Amino acid sequence: MSNSDNKNNKNPAEYPVLIIGGSLVGLSVSMFLAMHGIKSLIIEKHRGTAIHPRAGYFQLRTIEMLRQAGIEEKVIKAAHALYDPNGGLNAVETLAGREIANYIPDINQGIQDLTPVRRLFMPQQVLEPIIKERAEELGSAFLYSHIVSHFSQDEQGVYLEAEHIDDQSKKSFRGKYLVACDGCRSPVRNKLGINMEGYPVMSQSITVYFRADCSKALRGRNLGVIYVNNENVRGFFRLEKTGLGGFLVIFTVGDINDPDARNAAGNVTNEKAAQYVRDAVGDQSLDVQVEDIHKWEAVCHAAERFQEEKIFLAGDSAHVTTPTGGYGGNTGVQDAHNLAWKLAMVLKGSAGEKLLQSYNDERQPAALQMIQQGYQRYVTRSDPDLGMEGVKKQIPDVHVEFNRYRSDAVVFENDYEDDGKQDIDPRKSFALPGTRAPHVELFINNKPGSTIDLYGQNFVLLTSSYGEDWEKVVNKLETELDIEIDFKVISPPGSKAEYVELPIHREKISSPFSLPFSEAYGISPTGAVLVRPDGYVAWKEKSLDSKSGVLMKEALNRILGKKIEEAPEQLEKVES
Repeated sequence: MSNSDNKNNKNPAEYPVLIIGGSLVGLSVSMFLAMHGIKSLIIEKHRGTAIHPRAGYFQLRTIEMLRQAGIEEKVIKAAHALYDPNGGLNAVETLAGREIANYIPDINQGIQDLTPVRRLFMPQQVLEPIIKERAEELGSAFLYSHIVSHFSQDEQGVYLEAEHIDDQSKKSFRGKYLVACDGCRSPVRNKLGINMEGYPVMSQSITVYFRADCSKALRGRNLGVIYVNNENVRGFFRLEKTGLGGFLVIFTVGDINDPDARNAAGNVTNEKAAQYVRDAVGDQSLDVQVEDIHKWEAVCHAAERFQEEKIFLAGDSAHVTTPTGGYGGNTGVQDAHNLAWKLAMVLKGSAGEKLLQSYNDERQPAALQMIQQGYQRYVTRSDPDLGMEGVKKQIPDVHVEFNRYRSDAVVFENDYEDDGKQDIDPRKSFALPGTRAPHVELFINNKPGSTIDLYGQNFVLLTSSYGEDWEKVVNKLETELDIEIDFKVISPPGSKAEYVELPIHREKISSPFSLPFSEAYGISPTGAVLVRPDGYVAWKEKSLDSKSGVLMKEALNRILGKKIEEAPEQLEKVES
């Protein structure tokens, strides 16, 4: 920061984290930070939360994160009021006409063994207020109707000035870190000189928000996302379950060989938009009321890096894709979840700044995979005339949703654990480091739950036997590293859990269901798995031996980026 900045702004308001952009991703960053006790300020140019649906499909991993934030029930209730909870994904010539393909009959079919949550159709303008309310409850702050006119960074943190959109009055702020969630044209990214990389522009597209009675054309079908492909219009519908309105995304119009076919946004009017809706429904007599038209560019790009010292990119500022696949908003929420716990640990002094480098190392490859899969689905579902050059093999949705990380925040014991694959079947991950920790059904406090419910705040060490030996390791490391490590002993199937008075963050939990915890997590009865606050496996020890304590210390030392000189005492060797 320049000397003039200091001179002209002697008393800027201070927050640990400043967030530019208060849409879905910015709100998620704020909420997840607040879950860890970190206060943030969102600066948003609009006067409130979203007024249009935008992101409308939320993946399993995203819902797991909202569950950890304590808002899953509210989200489900709001989503089910508008959309069928088990809608499918299909393609038609027109809504009233011939069906071309049935890609996915039910978005939640066959996922019960993977997670306790379900995928949801939900408009963004309904989800955002729920997240904002939760963030406010936890202490987040918001500044609406302001644009950031200046920002800079130095060794101490970041400085910015925000200007009111009406009267141009200015406010100044300082923070330790800045998270830019300022959209696909990100002024922050542009000022930092960070380039976007990816595929050429596919089309100048539009989204038409409308009211019309499409119930007759729906014919009682359980449809979630409806791709339309005919000679007049190509795109997809998202309709309310009443069939009385929704939105139509349009990628291309008319003769695909016409130069203007991929420019639906050019010279579009309400009359043209209404006609596109009739062409997609297949009913030329349909009364259509156009509420709004949103113009946008269909691209699949990712930033070359997601971090510049104390400034981070998240959401559309870091990656942009088409709506096909539903990856955009989900990837942004997952950025927020990944970054928040790391910022919190650094700000609390439990980790060194090196931990923050893992945000780029983990999320940038995830974003590249996302844009590749988004492009694959765009070409195959909506515009095959683009050709197959650059189109990657389609990866199953659950593989993309539960991807695998590689960074210094993940510790691999050997080449078996690190096979180089990013695409991994979550049903066969067996808690390999870098994968999302598997779901196993549990009884927690005598209520049905999941291992997923154990994560979200601290590191968690899970074991199924020899709890006293592992607890000694945990107690010593907590003191030496100045962090909290939750310790959970999972009782095997068929056993009655022993509930005793245990210290805080120490718990014995019953797992009386079919799949043993140790089998799902790929360990022996004496082994243990260390799970990060975001629910990803940091390290595992398949069997307890005399070196286990030392190895766990080394793993945490590497992950946290702070050196502790003494290792915990070696354990007496336990025969298994």
